[in-house]
Amino acid sequence: MTITEHASRRRLRLVDAHGYNGLALLTLYDGWRYFEPSDIEGFIAFELHRGVAVACGDPVCAERDLRPLIERFAAYCGGRGWRFTFVGTSARVGRVAAAIGLKAVKVGEEPFFDLASHSLSGRAAKKARSAVNLAWRTGIVVEEYTEASPVIDAEIEAVAAEWLASRNAPPMGFLLRSRPLAQREQKRIFTARHEGRVIGAITCSPAPARGLLYVEEVIRRHDAPYGTSELLIETARKAAQASGWRLFSLGTSPLQGATSQPYGRFRPVTLLFRALCLRVNFIYSFRSLNHYKKKFGPTFWEDNFFIYQGSLLLAAFAVVTAFAPDGIPSLILPKRLQWLRVVPGAVLSAAALAGLVLTGFAFREFSALQMPARVLLDAVLLTRHRGDRVVDVAAAHRIISVIVLLALGAGLWRRRARA
Repeated sequence: MTITEHASRRRLRLVDAHGYNGLALLTLYDGWRYFEPSDIEGFIAFELHRGVAVACGDPVCAERDLRPLIERFAAYCGGRGWRFTFVGTSARVGRVAAAIGLKAVKVGEEPFFDLASHSLSGRAAKKARSAVNLAWRTGIVVEEYTEASPVIDAEIEAVAAEWLASRNAPPMGFLLRSRPLAQREQKRIFTARHEGRVIGAITCSPAPARGLLYVEEVIRRHDAPYGTSELLIETARKAAQASGWRLFSLGTSPLQGATSQPYGRFRPVTLLFRALCLRVNFIYSFRSLNHYKKKFGPTFWEDNFFIYQGSLLLAAFAVVTAFAPDGIPSLILPKRLQWLRVVPGAVLSAAALAGLVLTGFAFREFSALQMPARVLLDAVLLTRHRGDRVVDVAAAHRIISVIVLLALGAGLWRRRARA
């Protein structure tokens, strides 16, 4: 990095030169912390949750610098007493991490389309082709959005809000935050119109080092005609093909193939993944999402990894916290039951209030509990007492009891906030 080069411009340059993972552009969004040593052309974007640095996708650097950058990041976190993990990494980083002794857990597979040969013709993409043809006949028009317009921006934001509101799961953070217009200068955005209004949009992020255009978000209104999403995806794929991109990706299919682990058994993890597919599928629809991506007939699938060191439980807890801006209970409750999230807080608040009341009652009824405070106060008064001053010892005892009571209450509330 040159002395005059601004940090944000440097990161953009590095993403343009070394962005390999589809999440590379996401590292330029607001809200990240960065590890970027001056002697390595690369950086790692991360968030800190519960003493764990949770990194976004692959380190952004040349392939030869992956190992030294990861090792330096490990030392950086260790020096601060943090653990670390990487979420959403490519198979390339999974191999490097496993080679240097880190744990690499497969968490899904990412479908890729080789743009030199792929099309929707053939039996594998029959359902997607049918949906696209129906959308065309319905009169849906998809256009690339290149000239910024406040009116269209507002329509896209409205579609995004409606899309999130229609989901059974609550809005999520970290890699799944919805920011369709963030870093818009670097993206390709397409809108779908029907009868004059915007009914859907797709945003695609580049990963230039791999010649990849990555589908970041596909959003639509709840009343958008069938085939809207499929037509958006197919239009973006054809545009990427016409622009000379080599690969096109629909993003990771969570838990797809994750019961088979290439770098270890991780038996508890595979059992958990099976349970998630069976028991939590009604909230996040893992299987239907994976089935949806398969119907486009991907050319190949590639493993996606979660990298960590040390305790799996602590790393996983930090990652779940990163994805849950409204608290961990929000991830496991359907939207119609989100009100239950306030129950633990209400219980803790009631317990804290009861603690205050009981402490006050105990101090009033059992004078022995006041003895340490009385002895301390008497000692202070004896050292400062003068003959011409009358000391109201009873009032002073009441004051010190109130101070102790407030301190205990503050301690309870502090523990509640940490919880």
